[in-house]
Amino acid sequence: MPKIERIKKRHLLKKREHKEEIARIEQEIGSSITQLDTKTQLEGGILDDGSRILLLNGEIIFFEHEGRMFPALRALLDDLIDVPRVTVDMGAVRFVVNGADIMRPGITEIDDRVKENGIVVIVDENHGKPLAVGVSKMSAESLRAASGGKVIKSIHHINDDLWIFGRS
Repeated sequence: MPKIERIKKRHLLKKREHKEEIARIEQEIGSSITQLDTKTQLEGGILDDGSRILLLNGEIIFFEHEGRMFPALRALLDDLIDVPRVTVDMGAVRFVVNGADIMRPGITEIDDRVKENGIVVIVDENHGKPLAVGVSKMSAESLRAASGGKVIKSIHHINDDLWIFGRS
């Protein structure tokens, strides 16, 4: 998770940059971004730690972590991109929103599109609302077969620095 104190550099993306960024993110996640056509005014930015971000209407919608671009929870709440989902039971929610990695026993449903080392969104079973973004350590098939242990590394969650920065 990037440390967010301020956005050091910020600029509007040119059409070519816009297309390249969106194509790169779509390839990484394996899903299309439908609501961000070239008429949308996307901004690029760099945080104090040197990581890149993309902003839409002043909100961070994608952020870089360890060389990969991840969707921010706000982008998922606004349905900007469809990411493979992993559903957790309500007993796991309080741990997930505090940044805990996802344990296999707390998972109730697994999207077939989940890949090993792939980006996933963790949602609660009652409302289906995004709680966290993470990286799956296993494919959907392996996740279903697993009986215990940490299976998803949490990267961004509700109430972390990125979430709080977006609210101000």
